[in-house]
Amino acid sequence: MTRYNPGLLGRGLCAAIWSGLLLPVVAHGHVGAPYPVLIEQTVGAYTISALADPDVGVGTFLIEATLSDAGPVPVGTGVSVAERPQDDHTAGSSHQAVRQVTRQGERFIGKVPFDARGTWVVTLEIAGSAGRGEISFDVEVTPPYPGVLTTLACLLPFAALGGLWVAGALRSRDSKMPQTRHTGSERTGE
Repeated sequence: MTRYNPGLLGRGLCAAIWSGLLLPVVAHGHVGAPYPVLIEQTVGAYTISALADPDVGVGTFLIEATLSDAGPVPVGTGVSVAERPQDDHTAGSSHQAVRQVTRQGERFIGKVPFDARGTWVVTLEIAGSAGRGEISFDVEVTPPYPGVLTTLACLLPFAALGGLWVAGALRSRDSKMPQTRHTGSERTGE
């Protein structure tokens, strides 16, 4: 007959609870993939597509640009990403996007600070030897991780399952313990 160690069970349960409580704090993960905000929009002499990941803290914009005739943008072409909150709680600012060469071609990556959630107006400006163009659009800035209530709601089924497992383990342990028989005289105190 295999016996379990109640101290080990308690330590394991305690470790599981602590890791469940601490991991959401440590693993501030991203809630979703970047989503399209512009798809093949003509901006001056350029055609622009952009993906956005507008998180509170730092938002990322992935911008692909080609010339309107589908040719690559000339060397020296720059893209800037400007932002301002729709409620004007702070002044807007502009940030230069970094040009990056990938297997799929060139793209520009813009990192933009967002200090609060809400609707922000983002303006992309592209300028180079082929000309200059500008386009604006709204984005909804959200926290980069799920809220506390969402995290607790996700942990609730696992906590319930753990509680049922502990209750079953205790019930199983109690049913395997030898039971002593009491005679009628012991119960009445005679």
